Amino acid sequence: MELVFTANSPGEVSTWLAPVVRAVRARTPEARISVFLVPCAFATGAEEAVVRAMGGVDRVYSPAGYWRHALTIPEVKGFDKGRGALLYLGGDPFHAAWLARRLRLPALAYMERGSRFGRSFQEIFVPDEAARRRVVRRGVPEDRVRIVGDLMIDAVRPQTGRSQFRAALGLDDDKPVLAVFPGSRMYEIRQALPFLLRAVEIAAEGRRELQCVVSLSPFVSPADLDVRPVPRLEGTRAKIVRDRERWRVVTERGLEVPAVHGNSHDVMQAADLALTIPGSNTAEMAALGLPMVVALPLNLAETIPLPGIAHYLERLPWVGARWKRALVVRRAMLAPFVAWPNRKAGRAIVPEVKGFLRPEDVALEAARLLADGKARARMARELREVMGPAGAAGTVAERLLWAARQAAGGGGGR
Repeated sequence: MELVFTANSPGEVSTWLAPVVRAVRARTPEARISVFLVPCAFATGAEEAVVRAMGGVDRVYSPAGYWRHALTIPEVKGFDKGRGALLYLGGDPFHAAWLARRLRLPALAYMERGSRFGRSFQEIFVPDEAARRRVVRRGVPEDRVRIVGDLMIDAVRPQTGRSQFRAALGLDDDKPVLAVFPGSRMYEIRQALPFLLRAVEIAAEGRRELQCVVSLSPFVSPADLDVRPVPRLEGTRAKIVRDRERWRVVTERGLEVPAVHGNSHDVMQAADLALTIPGSNTAEMAALGLPMVVALPLNLAETIPLPGIAHYLERLPWVGARWKRALVVRRAMLAPFVAWPNRKAGRAIVPEVKGFLRPEDVALEAARLLADGKARARMARELREVMGPAGAAGTVAERLLWAARQAAGGGGGR
């Protein structure tokens, strides 16, 4: 049986692809699973290595590999055409639809928004009713759309208990822990890490009991990070040093904290509060009930990727950067919410700080929540409730296998 997935950037690889691959592999150990990483402005370049390391995947194709298969004439070789199914899990849906056609496989998709290619998919899975309405509005027949729940909940899998993980990092189990999540892409980390570390320094003033930990994405190498403030965005200079098997962050003002490369769910489970930027990790934190402050500095708005051709606007001579900056700022300020749990709830469960920011703006919100245990407990409860139950990955896996068996002539009820 040939099972093909398309995915693109860190969020989709970590929170959509990983749980579905686990669920599929548990049900069909004999299937051949191939992952195509399609071209994407939001990708880091490390997705191929991360997918290979996650296990359960037989073949991984980089964007260049995708193009070779997508454009090969007259046909794609190395696949059991017509005997399996393809599942879209991120990127431009055109790539999934085109690849499915070339491989003669039925195409299914997991989406949160509609697409002009929606009718190319035999079945579309969505996390909730709001997403179902968005997909139907883009012309997909209602009988092709199925609510399955949020895959990001199934992605959350801490490997170590809270107290055990804290002890391994040398953190006191009886004192509060503030965790910093500066993003998955190099440009994000270079901007956000010095900014958020400075916010931690400010929040820690007068709070000797406060402990901190930095979570570094598996999509970047800690050794490649140069932590220094960037122009137009304040922050603190720091070093990331390795001590045997552990990493540490040491700032120029004397803050010294452990850093964890990967294992982000263990960091989330061990923390009492997080400082982060928008992204799929806000959904993962919500699933674990971790209170957070979400910061979106627009000081360097022109460096933030945009979908489609708008991403390349900044390359226009003289006016491109200015136009892109204005477009990003406009979109950000018009968006009611940027954190996933707030977007799902349609209200502010967690505080968002966005605009032209200083570290003090984030530190103020962090200090307020650190001083209010009841507010954090209420926030934790509301976060878990809004994310809903787990189980989406299992449902998607079952439907994908049903479609694959139908394509192979295996029959079976719908």
